[in-house]
Amino acid sequence: MKFLEVVKTILYSNPEPMTPQEIRDFIKINYPNLYGTPTHIRNVDLGHYKDIDHALLAQIYTLVGTNDSFFCDKSYKPMKISLMEIGRPIKHEIKSKRRSVRDLEGIQYEEQVKDILTNTEKYHQVYYEAETFRGPSLYFHHRALETRDKPNVAHLEYVYATLSAWGMHRMGKGGSKMQPFDTFCQSIEPLLDSITRAQSFHFKEMTDKNWSVLKKIFQGIIVMASGTMLVGNSKVLHHILPNIVPPIDREYTLWYLRGNTNIKNEMDSEWRLMKGIILDFFIPVASNEGFLYKATKWIEKKAEFPWDTSILKVIDNLVIGSKKATNEL
Repeated sequence: MKFLEVVKTILYSNPEPMTPQEIRDFIKINYPNLYGTPTHIRNVDLGHYKDIDHALLAQIYTLVGTNDSFFCDKSYKPMKISLMEIGRPIKHEIKSKRRSVRDLEGIQYEEQVKDILTNTEKYHQVYYEAETFRGPSLYFHHRALETRDKPNVAHLEYVYATLSAWGMHRMGKGGSKMQPFDTFCQSIEPLLDSITRAQSFHFKEMTDKNWSVLKKIFQGIIVMASGTMLVGNSKVLHHILPNIVPPIDREYTLWYLRGNTNIKNEMDSEWRLMKGIILDFFIPVASNEGFLYKATKWIEKKAEFPWDTSILKVIDNLVIGSKKATNEL
């Protein structure tokens, strides 16, 4: 998508006019290929701008100031930008290859996608008002994500500790059980090349080849002592590949999407279930421009919303918020 089309799409998706700085911040997170381009780098090297942020900001100012598609309200400082048609500011639909709420008909989890997009702010508020998950579960989650660029023993220790803190290993005879740490590490070692490759993937660009790589990783992880792979392996993958795999569990994800917590303990079946959940629920929500704008703002407020660590994790939080909102009725 060209730069002009991207800016138009961003403005259309937002209910209010945006400042150039807000457009820049949205592009940085959701269109990383347009941030730090060769032109940006060259202009910074030549001393035209002090950094990449200012180079991108200048590109936005130039575009909206010279293209008739935009209305710049300079009564505000910084100015606010909206779309134009026949000389007046409007809100109109920009055609996009991304799915909107209106063209979700027929996909699996259609109603759940619409529910999340309709109640985004409500479920987000309920999730944080509940304050259920803190302490080790949050600390190790952050440490696992912060070290994911180097999937070494230290990183895997944080992932392992996160799963334990998230209730994946229960003391005593009953409950779920995890494999010994050495077993988990040994299962990851032959997958390192595939993991390195998959770290460049993004949910907006999942090709058949990318799915094949992810399947290999998913089916190679050995972390749970039980016969069920989906819950444990998705949580491992979320902390290694947060841009393409959300954490999936029985109590929230499966209950919300399927109305039950049943999982058929069979490798290919569990892979198909995870892929379907990502493809037909998480990606449609994550690809909605209005949702992306809100989620991006929450992710930036790390102190206020510490669990909003990625776009897919925000969606997971909303699913949890949905159940908590239902329980409060």
